[in-house]
Amino acid sequence: MKKLSKKQKLIVNICFLLVLIGVTLAILFTSNKELNFKNIAEYIKTGNPWYLCAAVACMLAIIVLEGFSLFLIVRKLGFKGKAAKSMAYASIDAYYSAVTPSATGGQAAAAVYMVKDGMTAGSASFTFVFRAVTFTSAYVILTAAAFIIKPSLFLQLDFWPQFFIILGVATQLLLVGFFIALLLCHRTILRIGNGIISLLHKMRIIKKKEKWRTKLIKEIAKYANCVKQIKKHKMLFVNVLLLNLGEHVLRVLISVFVCLAADGSAPFRDIFVLQCFLLVGYSSIPLPGGVGIFEFLYLNIYKLAFSERQFMLSAMMIMRTISYYMCMLVTGTVSLIYHLITVRRKKGEEPPTETTSVQLPEPPSGETTEDIAAEE
Repeated sequence: MKKLSKKQKLIVNICFLLVLIGVTLAILFTSNKELNFKNIAEYIKTGNPWYLCAAVACMLAIIVLEGFSLFLIVRKLGFKGKAAKSMAYASIDAYYSAVTPSATGGQAAAAVYMVKDGMTAGSASFTFVFRAVTFTSAYVILTAAAFIIKPSLFLQLDFWPQFFIILGVATQLLLVGFFIALLLCHRTILRIGNGIISLLHKMRIIKKKEKWRTKLIKEIAKYANCVKQIKKHKMLFVNVLLLNLGEHVLRVLISVFVCLAADGSAPFRDIFVLQCFLLVGYSSIPLPGGVGIFEFLYLNIYKLAFSERQFMLSAMMIMRTISYYMCMLVTGTVSLIYHLITVRRKKGEEPPTETTSVQLPEPPSGETTEDIAAEE
């Protein structure tokens, strides 16, 4: 069977996303008579415009914070890129993440443009590995804060919302545990991984054992190198972690401001905590933008704070429009403009290659991952 090209995969992902959105909206509008464009328009018309503007500002600020975090990382690696380029990389990351399952396509797409701008492939890859570590760590911190602020809200939820939240928390903790394990015992992680690959090969689930072992070695090497850099540049880790935490807080505040726009007396703390639960819950399902599961969780989580279904439906649609669809429009436009700039520049003269190169360190210990693999 012929493999799809990157462009074809993107088209398939976008078509799949459009189908998901269409099905979700059809279900919402047919099963909820309170949800209609008239009610949404009334919500916007009668709502506090300053709160709605604040929600839009939060969406834009998220892109800026991600761009600045990328800027800090690439500067530390020795590349003298401009902040504007980092904002473009952040937009590319956000756009492709929005249209691919589990946000898997964003980092790879942004890394391609980094390489076109003169970065080495290893440094571009390392940049996003570093950000992934801080991004996940910030996610865990925010989720923990939500449980500390008001744990009783979680206990009041129905079974399925609790299930997806627990699944999301477990996923994030496993990732953080993986990072810590690489810091303390990456040799053990590699041996366990090789053992699993051998078992799957014997069970005839995978065919090319060496191909999977090579992939494992490369992935562990990337993260082990990242962990060593974190130990070397502790303040960089702290700064990027704080920026990523700020991104998560802003995502939560979008929902808070949308609710406050229609009801100034809405419980700020409750909405903040419920939105944190919502974020971790819908991220547990590998669907583009969590379409479908987001709407299901929103209606089942926010009923703890609001009893009027019409209010929840309108708030959900407006919040989703700002945080997802409007964000896709903004980042998609920036991505297209930067792509056209890159193409035009390539036709003219080749971009100058950075003179500073970064030799990424070997994983912690005296041996490389290849040496360890050879022992297995």
